[in-house]
Amino acid sequence: MMRSGFFPRNAAAARGPVAVYSDHAITLMAALLLSVAPVKGFGATTEAGPDASSKPTSKTPSKSTAGKAVRGVAVPPGKTAGASSGLAHVGAGEEIVATGAADRTSPAFRVATLTNSTVRVAVVTAAQLLQTGQTNVISALQMTSPEINAPPGGGGGAYSTTPTQTVILRNLNADETLVLVNGVRRHISALGNWGDGPAEGTEPADLSLIPLSAIDHVEIITEGATALYGQDALGGAVNIVLKSGARNGGTANLMNSGYYRGDGQAIEGYGDIERTIGHRGGGIDIAWQVLNQLPTHRDGLNTATLYGPQDAALQQKVGQDVNRVEGLSKSLAEVFSFNGHVPVTDRVDAYLTGTRGHRTTDRVGFPRGPANNNNVRAIYPNGFAPIETFDELDFQVNGGLRGVLPLGVSWNTYSSFGREQVNEDVENDLNPTFGAQSQTNFHQGTIVASELIGGAKFSKEFRSAALPKPAVLDFGLEYRHDTYQLGQGDYQSWATGPVLIGQTGVQPSSGAVGYAGFEPVNAGNWSRDIFDGHVGLDIFVTKKWEWTIGGRAVSYSDLGAAPTGSIGTRYNFSRRFALRANVNTGYRAPTLGAVHYNATSTGPGEVTENLSDFDPTARLLGATGVKGESSRSYNIGFDWTPLDSLHLSLDGYRIDINDRIESTTEFSGPLMNQFLYSQGITSSPTDKIYVTYMTNIGNTTTNGFTGKISYQFPVDPSWGKLVGTVMANAADTEVTHYASTPAILGQLGQTYFDSLSRNNLLRASPKNKESFALDWSRGRYSVYVQEQRYAGVEWINYSGDPASTWTHIRPQVQTNVEFSARVGRGFTLTVGANNLFNKYPTHVKRSTVAETQGTIAYPMTAPGGYEGGYYYARVGYVF
Repeated sequence: MMRSGFFPRNAAAARGPVAVYSDHAITLMAALLLSVAPVKGFGATTEAGPDASSKPTSKTPSKSTAGKAVRGVAVPPGKTAGASSGLAHVGAGEEIVATGAADRTSPAFRVATLTNSTVRVAVVTAAQLLQTGQTNVISALQMTSPEINAPPGGGGGAYSTTPTQTVILRNLNADETLVLVNGVRRHISALGNWGDGPAEGTEPADLSLIPLSAIDHVEIITEGATALYGQDALGGAVNIVLKSGARNGGTANLMNSGYYRGDGQAIEGYGDIERTIGHRGGGIDIAWQVLNQLPTHRDGLNTATLYGPQDAALQQKVGQDVNRVEGLSKSLAEVFSFNGHVPVTDRVDAYLTGTRGHRTTDRVGFPRGPANNNNVRAIYPNGFAPIETFDELDFQVNGGLRGVLPLGVSWNTYSSFGREQVNEDVENDLNPTFGAQSQTNFHQGTIVASELIGGAKFSKEFRSAALPKPAVLDFGLEYRHDTYQLGQGDYQSWATGPVLIGQTGVQPSSGAVGYAGFEPVNAGNWSRDIFDGHVGLDIFVTKKWEWTIGGRAVSYSDLGAAPTGSIGTRYNFSRRFALRANVNTGYRAPTLGAVHYNATSTGPGEVTENLSDFDPTARLLGATGVKGESSRSYNIGFDWTPLDSLHLSLDGYRIDINDRIESTTEFSGPLMNQFLYSQGITSSPTDKIYVTYMTNIGNTTTNGFTGKISYQFPVDPSWGKLVGTVMANAADTEVTHYASTPAILGQLGQTYFDSLSRNNLLRASPKNKESFALDWSRGRYSVYVQEQRYAGVEWINYSGDPASTWTHIRPQVQTNVEFSARVGRGFTLTVGANNLFNKYPTHVKRSTVAETQGTIAYPMTAPGGYEGGYYYARVGYVF
């Protein structure tokens, strides 16, 4: 069964009953005037190797490092960086990432280096992101980080209810990765992934609405760290660090891209301007990105009878190439950001960060022929294909004050407000139950999600003769207010009109065909209050042995309290070799969207009900309320630099998660239909209806490892520099305990968590991913070649499909290349290709072609995509 039979697209106008409240401006002003600060500890354990040092940042550090990352800081042997830099005990030539380290606030957010940390954070530079040729940070991270997967179309292609991609870290759900910008929690998207796929049932933050040109680097912590960094970090965290005005200059880029098939052309312009402020280290960066993406389609020929005998001539003229479901959607995105900081006094800094994104997306649904029971010939004599639209407006503003008290206590007060509003509409559609009086364009409804944050963090360094190095105690308090709103759609978008018999003699579906709007019963406004407190201690028991201990307690107004903790250690056997290990407990609350989202969607001859956990029908079918997930994770790894030109790291991990939050099976069949009819829920016992809701499906265990080798080849300097990198990640998730099937579902012959649901959780994302890359540069020229492999995955189309119809997607191996040359003063020309040899994934089984009327030709969850070869050309200018 298809979970979201039609494909969403949005309306441009902010319509519907969900208003932009009058106090919204007051809230925004408060967020601007207050402040925000980075979370402690990001930048711990950068993989300092030849690959890192070969790509230093082009920025020159300003006098103050407040609010920005400091890279490439080298301290001579035997020396120690001064307290004003926020760097301590840095070895010669080691690369540092000091997110938020400030000369007036150190060591509130201290820097851990390669020889001084208990957690591993992989760093992806801005240059590496741009080297992928991708148009958003999520797709770029998938190509640069072995731990990250980003399935196309939100995880379900056209079957997904969101047009955005998601970050899947270590094969866990997207919601189990904490997303930060400059160390500040990023608000989640209003659009949840309520369709099929590896991201099913999630509502994560949308990183694609941050300009690529604004990013200095991305930090990826790859172990459970809710006690250290915040709730939701069961699998790890991703921190995007923005440029902050370290120099006077800027960049401008124009890129054209497309696919070998001749479709999917995109024009993209992006850039930024950096300016220093005053003479005491202030600065600001303003960035922008505009992307106009045309659609692709990889559908098969339509196998349905779209036209009756009386329309044979029209059938011959139109042909069967009418499906436009599987592929990229048409979209237009405009994204803007700013990030700045300025000293207020000698001991206090102020800083402010903001992002704003606007995106419209159009997606085409299944075609309905003239003879289709849901068509009205008086409106569409030749049939129709609905176009679903999304109009997204997203922004977040963070601001803060931070400084150092006379006793050496670093402090940081901060505030943040983020909000996304999505208007959903459908065009070229109708409601057949209103006959010739039906609308053809509908407003389906409005979804809004927001988060207000305010808090304070403190840190104090303690020195003792008994300790070889200072111990650091940090603690803080935070308040968050989350909201989620659903606004109803136009009356005809969901209502049943007077026409109860369609043109084929049976009852047509109610509401807009393909995707009915939100009904009054769906609409609502929900919120929760969250109080968060944490404390952490970093201590060296010997000069080579470090321990970190952290604790966090979070209280939710609707779920109760959730304490978590962590303990980590690292032993530096020498400057070249270190072992580290961590044990963490974690907690993730269900998002408000996961608890309250409810909607109806229709496909050819079927209706799907995504029920809220509080819906009376869901309760009738055994729903008891969604609990939060709790986890325990273990990580052990090493860093080894046997040669100055060779660096190796390897981490093994185990993640146990109890009460996994997932969507149930789509309950269906004659007994279910009869039961729903007997309860007055459906109008006919023969209605083909599918019902699902969110629940806790049981417990899982994930075992895996991540490894990386970097080597700078000993070539003659006159031939330039050649760096090779090998990266791999393997993660296998298994269910260790399934929740019991409610008695009523057992009586109706239903399975609580069937093969499709299990596949979405366990087999729809690749268990392992490997890549090998060579990066050569000499003078004005550079060449990058990458070979990337994704393990095979399973594709199941409908619930109840027998195993003989499942499609096993063979491993995908793709070659990516880029050639770049600096020409003239400040200009760079770049050409490249992803999937150079135009490889496609395995075709779906013939049974899938038949049951989708030819729409699905390739599995929509193919981890390497199903679009074929991709090319791009870019001209860049640095000033």
